[in-house]
Amino acid sequence: MGDLMIKSKTDTDISFDVEALQRTSTCWPLPIYRISIASNVVYIWFERKIAFRNAIAAMEWKLPMTNRSNGSERLCLDSPAIQAATSNSMAHFRANALTKVMKNCFTYAGYIMVEKAQLEDTNMLAPVKKIAFVQRKNKVANEQLGEMAEHVVEILSGPVLIGSDLADADDYIKRRSNEMQLIAQHRYGVRIRDVNELERIVASLGRSAAIVDVLQQKHSSTIDMRVAGQGTTRTPTATKGAAFILYNFARLVSIFKKYRLMMEQEGYPRIPPVNEVDFGLLTDPEEWHLLYVYVIGFPYAMRRTLGDKDLERIAPHHLLEFTFGLVSCLSKYYRSTRILTDNRPKLLPVMFARLHLLEAIYNVLQTLLNLLGLEPIDEM
Repeated sequence: MGDLMIKSKTDTDISFDVEALQRTSTCWPLPIYRISIASNVVYIWFERKIAFRNAIAAMEWKLPMTNRSNGSERLCLDSPAIQAATSNSMAHFRANALTKVMKNCFTYAGYIMVEKAQLEDTNMLAPVKKIAFVQRKNKVANEQLGEMAEHVVEILSGPVLIGSDLADADDYIKRRSNEMQLIAQHRYGVRIRDVNELERIVASLGRSAAIVDVLQQKHSSTIDMRVAGQGTTRTPTATKGAAFILYNFARLVSIFKKYRLMMEQEGYPRIPPVNEVDFGLLTDPEEWHLLYVYVIGFPYAMRRTLGDKDLERIAPHHLLEFTFGLVSCLSKYYRSTRILTDNRPKLLPVMFARLHLLEAIYNVLQTLLNLLGLEPIDEM
């Protein structure tokens, strides 16, 4: 049905000069290959060979996103105030995770981040908008900010329901670490002989798992972690979770590590630059899906996460949804496609095109891990 569908809001048939639009699009980053009109619906196909080259060469995952904010807007993010007795609660862990992820995203997008202590600086002439993650919205609390009150956006960090068997966030991370160790060893076949390195990786996986568990639902929703029999159970660990994300990242690391060894030991050629690669050889549907949805679509995913300039509509869970979608598509592609081929002239061109695509996916996924605060695992 095309790469893009445009539908009229009325029943009136759409009519325009198709050939003129195609000619005009030849200078676009995504030139139009074909257009089909059916009554009030237009279906558009892009020139994929050029799209692969332009999207990979643009490297939007590396460029500063200052053009997607006003370049000078100042923000201050704050976690909810807590009492010492609840400082290690799952609810506070969730609020802190939300705050850190959104701070990473706003920084990446080019906003100027201001620390809470700087708000009292009388020399700060530019206005500062404050985003406060709160566990209960309270209009009275804004009065404490004085002149800054009009710049406060309160974002609700929903409650986390736990059973009597779970003590606090440290206890939860420890349990997730144990579960992740079993998943890594039995599902993904991890075999690390260095005990200290294994402990480090398992601890890292546990932290990542806990972060994913509290981020994958909408920030204002309730997370229910109670055991069966104590209420309605919606245990986050039922999903593939952090292990699936990090394992697929490790797959990409392994592919490029293996190719470097093939270059050194078997005389494989260096990967040519983007402008010398024939991307017309990439005909697999998953290859276009990876590029169109996750490479080209990455800036849009960031804008949506940031609320598309409406701070009250920020959606940190969308960034995780985007990440899960990327690794699911990557996993399917990896299982069905042989990436590294024999060193033969007929096979090298398609391998080079695939390696360029996977390098772009690697860069996007690495950026996502940094934004989400998940520590990459290079070997699993």
